[in-house]
Amino acid sequence: MRQIGIRLGQVASSAAAAVAITSLGGQSALGKLPSMVSDPSAEEGAKSAGMPSTNLFTVRTTTAEKMQAMSNVSLLNERISQIQDHSVSLPKLNLDQTESRISPQKRELFERAMAASQSRKLAALLNQRGTCLALIGERSKAISDLDEAVISDQNYAPAFNNRAWMMAQAGKLDAAMLDVNKAIELSPEMAEAYDTRGTIYLALKQYEAAMKDFNSSIQNKEDYAEAYYHRALLHKIQGDATQSAADEKRAIELGYPVQGQ
Repeated sequence: MRQIGIRLGQVASSAAAAVAITSLGGQSALGKLPSMVSDPSAEEGAKSAGMPSTNLFTVRTTTAEKMQAMSNVSLLNERISQIQDHSVSLPKLNLDQTESRISPQKRELFERAMAASQSRKLAALLNQRGTCLALIGERSKAISDLDEAVISDQNYAPAFNNRAWMMAQAGKLDAAMLDVNKAIELSPEMAEAYDTRGTIYLALKQYEAAMKDFNSSIQNKEDYAEAYYHRALLHKIQGDATQSAADEKRAIELGYPVQGQ
C-alpha cells in the first residue's frame, strides 16, 4: 500500500534517513499501505470470483523494501516512545520575567496547540510504523497501529486510507469503504485514496465507479503508478486490451513491480 502519496518502499527509505520526518505535521507522510506477499488462498478466491488471479489488494514488493521496513520499525519504535512518554507542557520559564505575563487563557491555547501538534506527529509515526509492519507481514500489529493513529488524530487522512486498504485485504469491504470515504473527505485531492476506493469498487464489480476513481487518482497525481496498474486491470476486465497494455506499460515506467517483469 503507498501518501500520503508514495509507495511504501519509498516512505520506508525516507524514514530511515530521518525518523523525525519533516512532513509529519502535514498530509504527505504516507497514504497507501506497502506491498504484501500474495496469499495463495486469496488467489484462489479471486480466481473463482472471476477477478484477476492476484488478490486486488495484494501489491508485490521487493526484498530490499522488506529489509528496509524491518530496519525502520526499530527507529520508529524509539521515536513513538519518546512522544508517548512526554506530556505536553510549557517550556521552563523564568517566573519573574515571563510566567507572570502569560495569562491563563494564553497558556491554555498554547498547550492545546502543542497537544494538537504532538497528536499529529504521533499519528504520522504510527501510520508509518503500521505501514512497515504490514510490509513485513505483521498485519494485526499494523492494524493496531493504524487504529491508534486514527485515535491520536481523527483528521489524519493517511491513516484512514491505509486502514481502508488493510480492511479490504481482510475482505471487510464495507469497513474499508467507510475509512476511504473519510480519507477523501479529509483530503479531497489525495490520489492514493481515490486509488484505494477505485480498487474497492473494482472488487465489488462496480466498474463505472472504479474507472471514475482511477481517473481522479491519476488527475491528482499523474505519476501515481498504482492507479495506472489498477486501471489496466479494469480495462482488461472490460475487454480493452489496448488501453490495458498502455496503462500497464505506464505503471512499469513509473516503477510499479508488475508480475512477470
